[in-house]
Amino acid sequence: MTPAETSPPLSAYERVVSTDIDVLHDTVEPFAVGHDLQARRPGDPLDGLVNALGVGAVNLVWVRYGGGGVIVDTPPTEGHFAMCAPMAPMGVEYRATHDRDTAGGSLVLSHDEPMRMTPHPELGCLVIATSTGRLADHLAGHLGRDCTTPLRFHRVEAPAIAPASIIERTWRHVCGVLDHATARGGLHPLAARSLEESLLTAILLGLPHTATESLAEEPARCPHHLAAAIREWVEANHQRPIGVTDIAAAVGISVRQLQAICQDQWNLTPTQLLRGVRLDHARAALTVAPVGPGTVTDIAGAAGYLHMSRFAAHYRQRFGETPTQTLRQALRAAR
Repeated sequence: MTPAETSPPLSAYERVVSTDIDVLHDTVEPFAVGHDLQARRPGDPLDGLVNALGVGAVNLVWVRYGGGGVIVDTPPTEGHFAMCAPMAPMGVEYRATHDRDTAGGSLVLSHDEPMRMTPHPELGCLVIATSTGRLADHLAGHLGRDCTTPLRFHRVEAPAIAPASIIERTWRHVCGVLDHATARGGLHPLAARSLEESLLTAILLGLPHTATESLAEEPARCPHHLAAAIREWVEANHQRPIGVTDIAAAVGISVRQLQAICQDQWNLTPTQLLRGVRLDHARAALTVAPVGPGTVTDIAGAAGYLHMSRFAAHYRQRFGETPTQTLRQALRAAR
């Protein structure tokens, strides 16, 4: 099967199908950043498709323009962050310096220079957008302090904390989870927060920026006496849409210190600790829930899971049985 024959990312979140360049522009812009469009071959009709949604403070939008394709002009993003992930090599021009390039991976739109891009007409491009303020808040959680310099992403090749491939792996995972979601009534807040944090972390680790050196520094010594407070806070707040940065902030440490404590105390990551607490409460709910067609799905959603097979796999790994088996055993015991 060729790339053009596979389902595009975010197919479950289709916004518009249109041949009108203005309709396509107006659908994309609220999810991305300010931009202008012009047809590369004005006489050729477009065949556009836009899929998009917001995940917390992060917007994801996939767009295919079709026809003869379009030219995308963007002004400096300034206080916004936008990253393109083209599905095929995309021509790029920096309008002030007249530098030209071909983007094939993660392309961050310039903070201070207009750009021109020519995405593939059929394979399209995914755009990930948020504010630099949200990224700076997430960064502060990891560092345990505010960054003293404005957060800006480097255009030139420079080392990052992790390989750039972490970004593609993360957005493909997030899009896959969203496209196969079985939760009813929209994206559950617990799941949205988890996916949002995954995207923000991947951006900060996989792209070079003004705080890369700070992220690379060894964290301050870990106050391990806070382990009990960490677990108590997670137990008390597991039902809320919290993330790793919230846990760290609640006990007054950085995310890196939190990671070290969880590893040393329980041989877990903070995400695994939170997941385990939510699974424990899901099991408790299953033992008293009435059997019904949506019982397991509802409890999985309350634990932050969109994908039932993922919930079942984590549940079985932790408890040695499936959620349905727990439910049936509880019913037999009640009889």
